[in-house]
Amino acid sequence: MPVYLLFGYNNFMKLKAGDTIGIISPSGAISNREIFFQKVEDLKALGYKVKIFPNVFNQKGYLAGDDSERLEDLHSAFSDDEVNAILCSRGGYGAIRLLDKIDYNIIKNNPKIFMGSSDATALLIAFYARADLAGYHTLMLLNGFSKNDIDLINNQKEILPKKKHKVFTQGSASGVLWGGNLSTIVSLFGSYNYLPEKDIILFLEDINEPLYKIDKMLIQIFRNSRLREKIKAVIFGEFTGLAKDESKKLENILFEYSKMLNIPCVYGYDITHGKNNIALPFGRCTKLLGAKIYLL
Repeated sequence: MPVYLLFGYNNFMKLKAGDTIGIISPSGAISNREIFFQKVEDLKALGYKVKIFPNVFNQKGYLAGDDSERLEDLHSAFSDDEVNAILCSRGGYGAIRLLDKIDYNIIKNNPKIFMGSSDATALLIAFYARADLAGYHTLMLLNGFSKNDIDLINNQKEILPKKKHKVFTQGSASGVLWGGNLSTIVSLFGSYNYLPEKDIILFLEDINEPLYKIDKMLIQIFRNSRLREKIKAVIFGEFTGLAKDESKKLENILFEYSKMLNIPCVYGYDITHGKNNIALPFGRCTKLLGAKIYLL
C-alpha cells in the first residue's frame, strides 16, 4: 500500500521536535567537515536529534565511498528504528549507481520521511516507483536545509510561485507531484522501472547546464511516449548558472515547449539549486490551478 495512502494526505508524514534525522551520503563526497558539523548543530538547535551514519565521510574519487558503503548506509538508515527521517548530506553524482542494488523491501517495510534533491532525485523517483514511498524534494544538509524546509513539510496546503512568474499555458490539471533535476531524470530513461504509473504534475530544475543541453534534455523528456502520456501539467523551476543575457532565451525555450505540449505550464517557482528552494512533497496528489499548486 503506498505510503501516501497508508498515512492519508491529511497526515502526510511530519517532522516533530525530538525526532531523529539520519544523515547519509548517497552521492558526492563531503569536502568540508566543519560546515557539515555546523549544519548538524543547526538541526539540533531546532530540537532534533541527529544520527550520522558510518560511511558519510568516505571518499572514492568524486563519490562518498564505493557503492557498497553508500548502499549500506541507505539500508541501515531505513532499518534503524530510532530514525524518523533521512536527509541526504549533498548531491553531486552517485545515487543512480545504487538503484539496481537497493533492497526496496527494506524501504517498503520501514517507511520514513526521505529528503533530498539534485542527484537524490534518482532516489525520490526510485523509492516512489519501487517502494511506494512518497518523499520530499528539499534542500540537503550542506546546501541549506533549515527550519523553513521543516515548516513547509509540516504545514503545506498550497504553494505559490514567485511574484515574477509566467503562466505560459492557462488551465487546471491534477496528478501527483513528480520530477526534480532535469539531467538526473533523463539519465533514468534506460529503464522503465522508474517511470510513473499515475498522472503527474511534472516539476523541473537544473544547474550549470548550457541552453542547448537544456533544450536537448527537454526534447528527451517530452518525446518519451511512456512519460509524456502521464504529464498533465508542467512547473518549470530555476535553471541556475546561466549567463544574465541567457535568461530571456531560456524563457523563450520553455515557452516554446509549453505551446507544443498544450497543457497547463507555469514558469517561475522556487524549485532550484539555490537557497530559496521550496520543499515539495514528492508523490503527493496535487491540483495546479492557474499558477497555484493545491496539495490534496
